[in-house]
Amino acid sequence: MTDPVTLNVGGHLYTTSLTTLTRYPDSMLGAMFGGDFPTARDPQGNYFIDRDGPLFRYVLNFLRTSELTLPLDF
Repeated sequence: MTDPVTLNVGGHLYTTSLTTLTRYPDSMLGAMFGGDFPTARDPQGNYFIDRDGPLFRYVLNFLRTSELTLPLDF
């Protein structure tokens, strides 16, 4: 596993690996962390992504498992 990467997504912090973030190289996250897309950092040095923080957990879980799992009442 690679060193941890911390993301600030809409004010919510998520920690994962670079391997997870680059699993799909043609995605926005794959491009960002593959060096093809500019990245922004918050004042604490975390990568900043201006998206819905609570919903990002579903994106991150998809990157980890390659399965989209959503709650029944989604």
